[in-house]
Amino acid sequence: MENVQTVPAQAAEQTTSINAPSLHSAVCPHCQKNDFVVLGTKGAKGAAIGVGMAFGAIGNLVADSMNKDDATIKPLRCQCNACRKKFEILPLKATPEEILETPCTVNFTRLSSFVGMAVAQHVWLNGVKVGTVGNGKSISFPVHTKYNTLFVTDQYGVAFKGNYKFEAVSGGTVDVRFKKKFLQ
Repeated sequence: MENVQTVPAQAAEQTTSINAPSLHSAVCPHCQKNDFVVLGTKGAKGAAIGVGMAFGAIGNLVADSMNKDDATIKPLRCQCNACRKKFEILPLKATPEEILETPCTVNFTRLSSFVGMAVAQHVWLNGVKVGTVGNGKSISFPVHTKYNTLFVTDQYGVAFKGNYKFEAVSGGTVDVRFKKKFLQ
């Protein structure tokens, strides 16, 4: 696989030191169902509208260049598929049953696209930003939990439609392709 970038070791270690984050047992506070999609990070929609209106395309590129490639946790905006209500959550600590004996490797590839080619996109695993990927590029990162939710955001934190949920196997590999949505 060409153009592969590995997430910095300290970012991968930070992800695991955040008590093995998980969204697997998170539930909607309104109906208690575990059927929701991540819409992005808290305040992302307002930031996108404000910078876009004030500075246009140049502002988008400047905002993108200021984003760091470190492991961070932010409150997530979600929408329940059962009751359709929106809510905010933080990742939970994974249960001992969810922790893998050896990490699984995720190879994430962003397929080339003319639209948005100059803007990097952020890859999130279980509510933790694990890396930034450019147009036509790939990153690899370890997964330490069995049940996982992967989503991608723009430079402001607004998630692209759809989340990719997968079950990791100890010592295994998962290949993910993305082009404005997850491809199987």
